[in-house]
Amino acid sequence: MALVHLLGVASTPRFRPGGGPGDLAREALAAALDDAGVSADQIDGVAIAATDRAFVAGAEAVLGETRRDYNCRCGLGPVALDSAWKAVSAGVVDVVACIGFDRGGPRLPLDDDRSWLEAQAAAARELLQHSGAEERHLAQVAAKNLRQGAEAPGANVVAASAEEVLASETLLWPLRQLMIAPPAHGASAIVLSGVEPSPRRGPKAPVVRASVMLDGSSNGGAETSRAARLAYFSAEVGPEEIDLAEIEDPTPVEEIAAYEPLEFAPEGAAVELVESGFTALGGVLPVNAGGGALCQGFSRGTGGIRQLVELSVQLRGRAGRRQVPGARLGLALSGGPANPGGPTGLTIVSA
Repeated sequence: MALVHLLGVASTPRFRPGGGPGDLAREALAAALDDAGVSADQIDGVAIAATDRAFVAGAEAVLGETRRDYNCRCGLGPVALDSAWKAVSAGVVDVVACIGFDRGGPRLPLDDDRSWLEAQAAAARELLQHSGAEERHLAQVAAKNLRQGAEAPGANVVAASAEEVLASETLLWPLRQLMIAPPAHGASAIVLSGVEPSPRRGPKAPVVRASVMLDGSSNGGAETSRAARLAYFSAEVGPEEIDLAEIEDPTPVEEIAAYEPLEFAPEGAAVELVESGFTALGGVLPVNAGGGALCQGFSRGTGGIRQLVELSVQLRGRAGRRQVPGARLGLALSGGPANPGGPTGLTIVSA
């Protein structure tokens, strides 16, 4: 299998007023191509995670409607990302553009009939019952991500303490308003290549070492654990080598519940990672250095893709005040233990 280089990445601001789907597609894709140092006519494969026709048209306006050797259309970013990675690693195509889109919706991330919130609250109650976690741990993770996200360029969030998180409105116990990711509105794009980039580009392009996609047919925790084992084996690394991680976190429940299946903590020790600052910036293994979904919005179309944008920026040493010193190996998880029934995507990227 060919090495898959992460040549270029870009994301639009997540909560900018206006910005139609076509405009967002053109902005993100043009910026990713520029970051990659490639032209549209060098792209021989496209993966688009969006059903919006205007968004697809905007992407095609940048790339042109020439016939390409590989095309993927779906509604989920992690699925598009995994498909694009497999196409490049198998040698089907040399250079693939992968782009996703999220349209801002109701206050809750997925729907306004509360079914999503009820499922997340149920997962939170189960976590509190069986893991030793308390409400304050949920608040501490939310506060960590709000603090880290406030350091990102164009951030539209305000840092909050754990006490302030706990004092915010209770939506459905034990979840508070400041624990819930808002809906995202924006686009993210990456360029993957099986061809070694020119050394004249500057910092070496990161390499996507492994991509695993599971269909969510088993229990959430078991599915995440299985995806992690497959990814570590494929990338030939161990969990102790990971320098930073991006964990999809529409609520803090997702992040805490993922620590043990990802083997960041022994069984029963997830809470210790929260209390010790292990997963905060400055800790041993920072998680969601850019604030995660709580700060950037809960995503379906850009999920996975947006996470690789953050990992690339970190691994190239361009993250500014939120930079993880010496970052060489990053992990991204989409879906997770508190989201059973949906696909689980796990990616490992190295500098």
